[in-house]
Amino acid sequence: MTTELDMDAVAHRAKSGHAALQHHFATLAAANQALTADTDTSYSTTSATGSCAYVFVYLQVDCLMKFADGTNLQFNGKGMVAGLGATGSLGGSCTFNMPPSSLIGASGITFEASSIGIVAGGFQVTWYKDHRYIGHGEFVGVGVQLGTPGGGWGSFS
Repeated sequence: MTTELDMDAVAHRAKSGHAALQHHFATLAAANQALTADTDTSYSTTSATGSCAYVFVYLQVDCLMKFADGTNLQFNGKGMVAGLGATGSLGGSCTFNMPPSSLIGASGITFEASSIGIVAGGFQVTWYKDHRYIGHGEFVGVGVQLGTPGGGWGSFS
């Protein structure tokens, strides 16, 4: 059995992938013009747990976050990914650039989830509201790992 690579197809995929990423980052840059590197306005969790599971093309991300002001946020996200696996409930930490209470019931919430590394197992989640960056979380545990990165939509309650 001989496998030949169609280099024209590979070049086309690379070019198409580049164009899609370039468009994605340009759109994110335009949507986040007011974002600064100032972290004095960040809101970090006092405790957080999260789990991530994916079965073939279905992705499920659940996070429970507690903040010093007494706000509790629960995130439930669904999306698309290619793969099979689950993390179980992991401990973590999250930081947002807007008051957590303002996210409860907010519309336009999307997320990206991916693995955080090979040695320390776990996953990370980056959240957006109306295509604007709003926060990031990292959840870790021994011996757990995600495969393919994925993303989708969700809500805070």
